[in-house]
Amino acid sequence: MRESRMNSLWALCTLVPLACAANEGSVDRKVAADAKGDVLISNVSGSVDVRGWDRNEIQVTGQVDEDVERVDVESSGGRTVIKVILPKGMSGDGDAMLEVQVPRGSSVEVSAVSADISSKGVLGTQRLKTVSGEITAEVSGDDSEVRSVSGDITVHGSGKATSLRVSSVSGGLDLTNGAGKLDVVTVSGDARVHMGDSSEITARTTSGEFELHTRLSKDARVSIESVSGDLTLDLGNSTGLALEIESFSGDIAGCLADGKVEQVSKYGPGTRLNSRTGDGGARVRAKTLSGDIEVCDR
Repeated sequence: MRESRMNSLWALCTLVPLACAANEGSVDRKVAADAKGDVLISNVSGSVDVRGWDRNEIQVTGQVDEDVERVDVESSGGRTVIKVILPKGMSGDGDAMLEVQVPRGSSVEVSAVSADISSKGVLGTQRLKTVSGEITAEVSGDDSEVRSVSGDITVHGSGKATSLRVSSVSGGLDLTNGAGKLDVVTVSGDARVHMGDSSEITARTTSGEFELHTRLSKDARVSIESVSGDLTLDLGNSTGLALEIESFSGDIAGCLADGKVEQVSKYGPGTRLNSRTGDGGARVRAKTLSGDIEVCDR
């Protein structure tokens, strides 16, 4: 979101370095860290770029503008805290563009107000949250969470079974190479989810299309609810599915729906699909108030 502004700032400093010297400061700090320690990063405005590396130390580099008082980096007892400090009573943004290199096994938590977040190469649990900004992340650690109130989210999983929670209030979601358990909440924006072997998927959408492409384990559980938006369910399962699909105002179609869809009521709107394939071990529930549903297993 703030990328164009940041790029313009970098360009100015490249062309006129003396003009920027009075308005910006550089950050270059390094501290020892545990291979599997906790890293907490807080930034009000700008960007946070986290990178995992094969060193037992943390390095913080970047640029801050004149409204930033300092960047604190404190490490103790396996816990490192990185915090952008603004002057008391300051009402401006105070941009800080930080790159933070951490041991790959670290657990990382990033909290931002108006900043983009990116991460790559971190193997531990991640909690990435921004109020107004985009998030682009590689997520491998179990019990991770990615949340943006206003901004797109792009997540690439490791393909190994983990537990992941993703929430987007106003923005799109693109999740690839996930596996295991997933909990998704979107308020306004389209979501595209590509999962490998999945055991539990829960999704709640208020406004926007939702696409799910996954392979379900034998006893998997899927629950999807949408207020307004089309649902596309591409389900792969080798032993069987038990389907409970319903749309109050929309059609149900797809290879699993052919000839099996019925009206909810003889006198009112609504269609439903209750069917079973194979042993019916994987249960799939999907419901939308306004939108079409397409469901298939190939």
